[in-house]
Amino acid sequence: MRINKLTDYGIVIMTRIAAMDSSRIYTAKELAKISQIPLPTVTRVLKTLSNENILVSQRGSQGGYGLTNSPSSISIASIIEAFEGPIALIDCANNVSTCSYENGCCTQEPWQKINQTVRTSLDNIKLADMLQTNQNDKLVQLDIGPGVKV
Repeated sequence: MRINKLTDYGIVIMTRIAAMDSSRIYTAKELAKISQIPLPTVTRVLKTLSNENILVSQRGSQGGYGLTNSPSSISIASIIEAFEGPIALIDCANNVSTCSYENGCCTQEPWQKINQTVRTSLDNIKLADMLQTNQNDKLVQLDIGPGVKV
């Protein structure tokens, strides 16, 4: 699974809002300056997040965008799904599968379990968690070869 750049920008912008006064409304220009992401891209990201009810949009001279919920209740999964759609590592992990081997496949159920584990993990990570520093204590060490740790 690889998220696209727009999704990454969405998480960056949401994290920036959460790191500041998350109850405040911010303009697209402010968020572009703070995040150093081009204004047209920020505008597109904000519209997507607003359409998915992750951000609230207010029109007018005092308008802008703000979080619909507290950073501790917005999951990273919901932000990813706003841009990418349902989280599915492979076709049969989603309800809408086009795989011609689906009926006789012996890996469908294990893949669905793997997909659900990833989905649950992303759902358990909240926007507020993205603000914490020194998270290395909680990281799992991956062993990719003899004597090499990531």
